[in-house]
Amino acid sequence: MPMKKHFTRLFGSWCLSMVTCIVAQLLPVNQAMSQDLHYSQFYGAPLHLNPAMTGVFRGDVRLMANLRRQWANVPVDYRTITGGVDLKVVNSKTRDGFFALGMAYNYDRAGFSKLNLNTLNLNGSYTKKLGKRLYGSLGAQLSLNRRAYKDDDLSFDNQYVPGRGQFDPNRPNGDQVDDDNLTFPSLAGGINLRYQRKERDDMVDLLTQRTKIDFGVGFFHLNRPNQFFIDNTAIKLPVRMTPYVLGVVQLSKRLDFVGSLAGQYQTSYRQYLAGAGARYYLSLRPGRQFAIQAGMNYRLDANGDATFPAFEALYNNLRVGFSYDINVSEFDVATKGKGGPELFIHYVFTKVKPLPVFKICPLI
Repeated sequence: MPMKKHFTRLFGSWCLSMVTCIVAQLLPVNQAMSQDLHYSQFYGAPLHLNPAMTGVFRGDVRLMANLRRQWANVPVDYRTITGGVDLKVVNSKTRDGFFALGMAYNYDRAGFSKLNLNTLNLNGSYTKKLGKRLYGSLGAQLSLNRRAYKDDDLSFDNQYVPGRGQFDPNRPNGDQVDDDNLTFPSLAGGINLRYQRKERDDMVDLLTQRTKIDFGVGFFHLNRPNQFFIDNTAIKLPVRMTPYVLGVVQLSKRLDFVGSLAGQYQTSYRQYLAGAGARYYLSLRPGRQFAIQAGMNYRLDANGDATFPAFEALYNNLRVGFSYDINVSEFDVATKGKGGPELFIHYVFTKVKPLPVFKICPLI
């Protein structure tokens, strides 16, 4: 058997083995649900969606930033911030595969308790060309997390004076929690497959072949870290699974269809996101490539949740996306339909390669 076919078959077997092991981890998970931070524009936070998405882009280095504020007009608003970078580690002797590294910082805060989560993610992935138009990626993530809260603005049963119906904030709150912060590591893994029309790399992307589809799944908290603030007591964080499909289909010289579909599964919790839109290129001229995009999306869980229009602008290596949640769940009594804004920014650096060098894996 030729070495290339043997390696491709070995890579496929590795993917299947990884899926089998991870699903086995999921089967016994039936304890308390704990929801992670989330973005409506999940496609704008690829390192958070799946570690296997690390390095899956055209270029060499990608900088990313995300900002979300949810339920801004009620006292328990959520704020989420992410900053990240990923880069390819290319071996010039290999044309059908590459490694990639990534790092991201996440901050999430919510409620009167200012319950917050600080996370540092370290990602690694390997992408292998499986066919003329098909690429497979395996990824892993190690995250260091610190969860903390403050009880200054909280009220407790012990602070209500019996018989008088009065609240006295100076009374002891009776809180028996050992500490107000918790530090824990978490492990994640994932698989991504990309189909794309483009088969070869060009020094200048003329945007003549833009169709691409990513489909995969990420698995988070594989080590089931403890989430309880009381010493000598353990509440395991359940595994979170995120299957998804992301697609761009070129319809004409300047027009593309853009669609996305994703799910989040964490014990009994279920969340689904779906969206569709159109991207139109106002300029295809190299150095001045410019496109605008508009679409409508919906996020569904047990309470209905939200619908959100989303807009993007793409100029050369810069991509900017904005959306606004319109709350349609039962909580709209408090929010009056106002969910909150979300913004993401990507910028890709691409090195100029010498003419004789064939750039590895022509991702678009």
